[in-house]
Amino acid sequence: MGQARRKEKQDQSPTEPAPSQEPSVGTAWVKPAGLTRKGWAVLVGLILVIQFPLIHYALFRGQPDARATVPYAQDFSEPGVVQRDFFSTGGYWRVTQGELLAPGVKNNPLWLQAALPDDVAVEFDVRSELPAGDIRVELFGNGRDPASGYILVQGGWNNALSVIARRDLNAPSLDALRRRAARKGQANVDLKASGFFKEDTKVRVELRGQPVQAGRTYHWRIERRGSLLRWFVDGELMLELDDPFPLKGPGQDRLGLSGFESQIFWDNLRVDTPDKLPFTAAPRAPTPPPGPYADDFNRDTLGDAWSATNPSAVKLVDGALVVELMHNRPMWLKQPIPTNAVIEFDAWTDNPEGDIKVEAWGDGRSFYAGDLRLQYTATGYVFIFGGWRNTQSAIARQNEHTNDRAVRDGAAVVAGKRHHIKITRSGGTLTWELDGQPFLTLKDPAPLEGPRNQYFGFSGWKNRVHFDNLKIQPLAP
Repeated sequence: MGQARRKEKQDQSPTEPAPSQEPSVGTAWVKPAGLTRKGWAVLVGLILVIQFPLIHYALFRGQPDARATVPYAQDFSEPGVVQRDFFSTGGYWRVTQGELLAPGVKNNPLWLQAALPDDVAVEFDVRSELPAGDIRVELFGNGRDPASGYILVQGGWNNALSVIARRDLNAPSLDALRRRAARKGQANVDLKASGFFKEDTKVRVELRGQPVQAGRTYHWRIERRGSLLRWFVDGELMLELDDPFPLKGPGQDRLGLSGFESQIFWDNLRVDTPDKLPFTAAPRAPTPPPGPYADDFNRDTLGDAWSATNPSAVKLVDGALVVELMHNRPMWLKQPIPTNAVIEFDAWTDNPEGDIKVEAWGDGRSFYAGDLRLQYTATGYVFIFGGWRNTQSAIARQNEHTNDRAVRDGAAVVAGKRHHIKITRSGGTLTWELDGQPFLTLKDPAPLEGPRNQYFGFSGWKNRVHFDNLKIQPLAP
């Protein structure tokens, strides 16, 4: 039989059109059928099989080994001690030339395999060979995970900050916790009794302006008695944290040495109880009591009354103090000032961008030592006159860039004009008068006070600024 002609082929085709691949207009979308119960069961089973090692480790890993005992002493003269007495999940920890080396271990602690007593003293020598500093120790951790206990950091955050942190390096400060309680009308409240500090609270105490010097060996002592954790460096108290829920017991009883990117060397480690590892704190240099002070700078040199953290940026010219390129490194008055006081001085600049700055009720020694592109957090109250290219003035509590500042917008500094500034503090209220007129007021619900907040300093960023006729008087009752 011959092939059908074209017309015959057409006649043999079905009379109904072939179904279209596109849904017709108005046709409702139907959800594809999902997995059946059996399918879901198979999928869950596969996941459990694949993840079984991790799940088993998380649930049943138990306590870390205890190969060593307290009291413990180690001079790292034996290379095999790392493998014998310690444990780490990462980092090429090793002994070299009688010292323990942490070569950029990226926050992988080297845990001592010994259970710590609740009251403990830890001492060692340590140095960082890189300018980054960032020496870290973990105390009362779980022996495996970083940030599982107390983390002590000397020269962290670009070598600008030292902290004792409870379970989180980036936790809010204890000072911020107190301020939050004060905003709720509970100033000077017991944080534990009021519920602001709980067992799972993550918090830290911090100290600024104590950078680690590359190549310098520091002697650390950490001790805890009861709830009080204290940290000394070279015999001087660095920081302390009184924890109402002290971390202790199984799962919170290990010591870890740590670091991040620095090359850190450790030696002469000793661990014992505080009574069996005696310690005498270095005596503090005597300081004069807070009181009045006056300076007209009418001399050739600064003298012993002042401490310049950036000596090349300050000088005396024609009976006035001149600062330039200070980069937030204050010149501190060594004598403490009263908590409630009146501070007066003259200030001027020939630069139309203004930017006149002083710091009051700071710690008397801190300064900015980090990347100049990053912000500076002060230890006291910062008074900024015509900052940000003479567009804004502010009273800031430590941080110049937060929303809790008192701010006044607009140009304020008149180039070449000698302005008179008067600052008055009464408790948590700070008032600023400019040329005899009210200018700004800040009310702090948790005022900065105490031994680390009783100093005054002249500061600045870049511009050339003149200061003169400083007078500090206790506030009249």
